[in-house]
Amino acid sequence: HPVAIPSHDIGFARMGSLDIITLAESIAPFATRAVRMREMLPQLSWPDQIEIHAGKNIVRPRYEVVARSGRSRIAHPNVERSDLQNDAGLSHLTPYMGKGHILPGAVLPPDAFITEVLPTPMSTAQQHLPVQALIFNSEGDCVAEHRFGALPRDHREALDVSSLARGAGHVELIYDFDAGTDVDGWLHALFRYRHRKSGHAAETSFGSHMFNSALTWRGEPQSYSGPPPGLSTRLFLRVAPAPLRTFCHLIYPVSQSWHAHSTTSLLLRNSAGEEIAKTELIIPASGSRLWHVQDVFDASVLAKAGPYPYVIVRDETCRLFGYHGVETGEGSFSLDHMFGF
Repeated sequence: HPVAIPSHDIGFARMGSLDIITLAESIAPFATRAVRMREMLPQLSWPDQIEIHAGKNIVRPRYEVVARSGRSRIAHPNVERSDLQNDAGLSHLTPYMGKGHILPGAVLPPDAFITEVLPTPMSTAQQHLPVQALIFNSEGDCVAEHRFGALPRDHREALDVSSLARGAGHVELIYDFDAGTDVDGWLHALFRYRHRKSGHAAETSFGSHMFNSALTWRGEPQSYSGPPPGLSTRLFLRVAPAPLRTFCHLIYPVSQSWHAHSTTSLLLRNSAGEEIAKTELIIPASGSRLWHVQDVFDASVLAKAGPYPYVIVRDETCRLFGYHGVETGEGSFSLDHMFGF
């Protein structure tokens, strides 16, 4: 809408603080404005969290982090909701929904990457976060767990998951009802990845869902293409041009119990949508697979796909969650979560 944002209508604060620093200038309709957090909140440092008081003006801006080395990364904040209330009834669903809400995050190979998880309050109803982390290897074995307890809204506790992991795998954040029942089903976290040699970093954030259960609860397990339960997978993976290497980390989270393994197809298509090649991938329940497009489809097949190919990840038997990125081979990389359709 062609409406200006009035001065002092947008503010920034340390998460959990009422000391809001507002932007003392107006922003014209359709204009953009870069705001330097080091100038607005100079006392903050990782793992402090910044809460954006956006009013009704913006939904999901972008932010950039520039390191002292000059390397940078761009990501987006998540949306904090003000329409939710805590629901103690979630704590009584365990006999029916098992782990219930799961927030899965990729754990990259610990010898090369540091993986950190920072639980984030993404609803104004969340004054405490009773959360625990379950760390799984790629075959679906739970190798470690960490109980955060009931984190206060203004916490700054980030977990180095790579120190607990045994090779590449994934971490699941779930509610810890032994620590509290003030939960609203909107569990979120930020996942931060740093390359040990280069120091390059990437980060992404997402929220929880219930996964792979025939029983439903208030729209969960979510389906992108119809009513719940969502029990199938369609993910889009773009393929970066050579010499960049495209990777994908697929996770098979299970709230209660489901098939012992996935039946996943990887479909390589050209820019016209024509199928060039197909291969199969099997992922154990509560397991994951980290794979590179260039290792699954050889150079001749990718050449046949031409410029701007992509991969469709398809599974008609279970709901997968994925992360994707691009590596340069020199320690720099990108990473973000995947969306289904």
